[in-house]
Amino acid sequence: MTETASPAGIAALILAGIVVFAAVKLLWGMALWFQPSRFRLGQQMQGEDITVTEWSGREGYVDAGGELWRAMSKDALAPGDRVTLSKVKGLTLEVRKG
Repeated sequence: MTETASPAGIAALILAGIVVFAAVKLLWGMALWFQPSRFRLGQQMQGEDITVTEWSGREGYVDAGGELWRAMSKDALAPGDRVTLSKVKGLTLEVRKG
């Protein structure tokens, strides 16, 4: 005699597979969450030489550590000025003269 799998048994196996897959993805994501970032954001850029490359009004672009960053400042700046980092807002640097 041959036995055939019931539809309920097949559904249970599929559901178990989905649950196991979701658990593995969740644990993998949690492990990645606690790894340090490879990107130089935030306070890691303090002390870097930052030079204004392009400026208009209150915003423009600066060279920070060999990378071009969008920047904002309350100070009047011009290309070639050296500035210091005040804070990071997303992917925009807030800089000041000095």
